[in-house]
Amino acid sequence: MQNLEYVFVLSFDEKTENYFNDIVDFIAKSGASSYMVDAKIQPHITIADFHTDNIATIINELENNICNFRAGFVRWGSIGSFVPQVLFAAPIVNEYLLNTCSKMNGFLKPLASHFGEHYLPLQWVPHTTLATRLDNDSLSKAFASVVQKFSPIEGECVRLELVQCNPYVEIKAWQLG
Repeated sequence: MQNLEYVFVLSFDEKTENYFNDIVDFIAKSGASSYMVDAKIQPHITIADFHTDNIATIINELENNICNFRAGFVRWGSIGSFVPQVLFAAPIVNEYLLNTCSKMNGFLKPLASHFGEHYLPLQWVPHTTLATRLDNDSLSKAFASVVQKFSPIEGECVRLELVQCNPYVEIKAWQLG
């Protein structure tokens, strides 16, 4: 069996999802980057990155433990970048985000292998990607587009999704209560 990369992501209420999709579409129309649109990647916050060769076990265990994960509110207050490749909306770190990241990584620890170090508690920079696969020029262009559209927003994380990476394929989603 192949050891594949997966992520768990939090996705948003319809209003918040539409807000970020409008920004992503605006960036794509500016010519800076259409990757998010082309790959059909919906707005989200990644809370864990891991490898496994037995995703069925993780799904079954999460089915039994989903009650430990809740919906929660997040406020995005600024724009940031992982220079030069990624432009993102930066949520203000709160207890909900920290606890959810910590709980998910703790849940996965005995079940998965090779954790993405940038998504581990106390090493994680929560973000909602608006454009990716950028170079210096396209980052500048994307940033110029985003500043025309972005304003602080509060939204709710309402779903937990398991996604296989490269290509981005949603495997399963759970509504959070």
